Amino acid sequence: MDFMTADSVTNLLQKFLDVQSQKAQVIAGNIANADTPGYVAKELEFDEYLRNAARESELPLSKQNQQTVNQPRIVEQESSVIGLDGNTVDAGKEMADLAQTGTNFNFGAKMLQSRFRLLRSAIREGR
Repeated sequence: MDFMTADSVTNLLQKFLDVQSQKAQVIAGNIANADTPGYVAKELEFDEYLRNAARESELPLSKQNQQTVNQPRIVEQESSVIGLDGNTVDAGKEMADLAQTGTNFNFGAKMLQSRFRLLRSAIREGR
């Protein structure tokens, strides 16, 4: 999603949706490789990224996007369950994570939709 944002809250919501989308892609990759011998499950490390994005959103719009914000990183999952073939994917956990990620994405999309409605209402009232 790459479009001109109206304000810092909208920008932060956009980054949240981007992270949820990337997380779903990583989880889908894990599920797709659940039967691949030796595959090590991956996860998206994004806590620091969202913290930095939230800090940046507090800056004036003119100073936003001038800082270098780290991108979320894909790292290997810490897993205590390893299959006989060396695969570390826990399909049940991945499906639960995917469902939670979908819920988070839907929540973020509804928040962004509400934000756009609010901005549209403010613009119409200003006429």
